[in-house]
Amino acid sequence: MSWRRHTGAISLNASSPEPLSLRTVDYLLGVDAGNSKTIALVAEADGRIVGWGRRGCGDISNPRVGERAALDNVAAAVGVALEAAGISPERLAGRAFAMAGADWPEDFAFLEAELGLHPWGRGAAIVNDAVGALRSGPPGGVGV
Repeated sequence: MSWRRHTGAISLNASSPEPLSLRTVDYLLGVDAGNSKTIALVAEADGRIVGWGRRGCGDISNPRVGERAALDNVAAAVGVALEAAGISPERLAGRAFAMAGADWPEDFAFLEAELGLHPWGRGAAIVNDAVGALRSGPPGGVGV
């Protein structure tokens, strides 16, 4: 995955050690699409959350929801997160999706193709949602 740096004007308070000018910001998108809900977060590279969105089931294998509705929930959650962050998808430097239903090679191929239809989904890292949960713990793996 390639990383790009984007420059944007921000307002800084008087106690900030940074000069009142432009600073470089990397924005990252993380999505957890599970059976009960889909959550999308937009964060700066330092981990500060600047936008989030929540929608329904994002599991492409859930027969009660179906592939199309699950993908629509993912798209809606990402759209809300980007709007809340006040950025366009082109400003994203990295994207990661932890997706329920991403189990087999054909699932990953399907998700890569479908997510790739959106500017926020191109070049994304896609894992099963269980992997996302396991990787979200402390760096030492305590509790896993």
